[in-house]
Amino acid sequence: MILPLLIAAATPEPSPSASPEALISESVITEGIKVTNKALIYGGTAIAIYLVLFILGRFFKRRFQVPLGWFYHIFCLTFALFVAQMLPMIDFGVAEEHVNAAVVLSGAFIVITLLRHYFVAIFGRGDGMNAKVPKLLSQLVSLVVFLFAFVIVIQNIYGQPLGGLLAGAGVVGIVLGLALQDTLGNLFAGFAIYFGGQFKPGDWLKVGEEHAEIMEVNWRSTRLRTCDDIYLDIPNSNITKETVTNFSHPTARHALRIEVGLDYDVAPTKVRKVLVEACLMGKGVLAEPAPAVFLKEFAASSITYDLKFWIEDHGCFEEILSSVRTNLWYALRRHNISIPYPIQLETQYVPAVQPPDCPALIKDGLKKVFFASVLNDGQKTYLVDHARVVSFGEGEKLIKQGDAGSSMYIILEGLADVLVDIGGAIRSVAKINPGECIGEMSLLTGEARSATIVALEDTTAVEIDKSVLAPIIADSPELVENLSDLLARRRLQNEGVLSESTNSALLAEKQQDYQSNFLRKLRKFFEL
Repeated sequence: MILPLLIAAATPEPSPSASPEALISESVITEGIKVTNKALIYGGTAIAIYLVLFILGRFFKRRFQVPLGWFYHIFCLTFALFVAQMLPMIDFGVAEEHVNAAVVLSGAFIVITLLRHYFVAIFGRGDGMNAKVPKLLSQLVSLVVFLFAFVIVIQNIYGQPLGGLLAGAGVVGIVLGLALQDTLGNLFAGFAIYFGGQFKPGDWLKVGEEHAEIMEVNWRSTRLRTCDDIYLDIPNSNITKETVTNFSHPTARHALRIEVGLDYDVAPTKVRKVLVEACLMGKGVLAEPAPAVFLKEFAASSITYDLKFWIEDHGCFEEILSSVRTNLWYALRRHNISIPYPIQLETQYVPAVQPPDCPALIKDGLKKVFFASVLNDGQKTYLVDHARVVSFGEGEKLIKQGDAGSSMYIILEGLADVLVDIGGAIRSVAKINPGECIGEMSLLTGEARSATIVALEDTTAVEIDKSVLAPIIADSPELVENLSDLLARRRLQNEGVLSESTNSALLAEKQQDYQSNFLRKLRKFFEL
């Protein structure tokens, strides 16, 4: 109501006695004033709306980090013109259609920008805003929004029927379809890959002979990265025709298998135990589900076993397989299980590297054993003949805390770490160097292992088992008395009693208690 009154007040009334020429001049002036007033009103209204929208855009950009860009300025300008032209005193005529079309098209770009910014939250698959959404889906949504805006402009604003346009577009589409057959095939295959849900960025696949991680699915191809950091760009239509193994779906936990041929002379039950124990020490191998061993085939020169174990990180599958195979080699050697060569022609095999002189190593190692002083020469010779030299690879466990023990080790070469589980926390408490012994108490009394010993490097050791010491003790029952006395003195020495105590009677009583306790354990363990 105020704007028409202002326009009427600003327009002068014509004089009744004026001449025709004066009347024409006054009419021109009046029309000019009206046009000027309309322009001022239109321009002022448009500028006011533009500033309001601009301030709102700055607020959203700073508060929500929405990257609006130059399209937002275009939208603000066209929307301001669109609202201003709706005033009753403004009439643009044909120009209104162009302004309306500009508003719809620029608004479509704003909608696309907002969708891309909040794309993960609306369409994404994964953990919130950190999910990886393929560009293919983002581009598809943008195309749909823009086509929808284009249809509104053509049909609703300009009033053009879409029938003829679609007919012409159909002919053009046929031509383009024939020319871009492969491209369209890749496009639709990309839709199938994403919407089918079989693959997504971050999944590990086996395509052909390649193990690779999906980095991106776009409108033309699927980009993958191998374990060697080599990028593969496979057309979508090709990857949908391949037999693809997905190691990450439905969960990242999956099984790997290793085949190994072993000697016919070894019982399968023993082989299963050795293979499972060696596999569990491999880096990245899961304890649950437990590894399994299957007897697969009676081959020409060996029995083929299939070792199945579970992992979660397929990106490290090569390192895991190498770790398990390395552990198998050492474990099979320690248990005298051979991997036979294919028998083609009977010949004498002469190794390039001569085997070590095991009796000499064992004899030298026995000098480090604390109870060797109570053994006679014949008993020492028996140990040299029946003990064995074993090897452990880096990272293997010689003994495990809590396990029942019946053997000891004398370290000849290498370095080992002593780990103790204290309330669920694993701590390193000592290092075992060449010349040191571990597990004497378990050998003599059968006590459970008090710590875990892990090889820090390739380690060679002499192993003395209960089965080797038992015949010596059975032939010399008096040896039990000597061993119990030796163990009691060793226990007192470890407790520091021998150096600190000045009361000989108390010392003798404590030694007698320890000796009786060890004597009872020795007789029970060796069934005397």
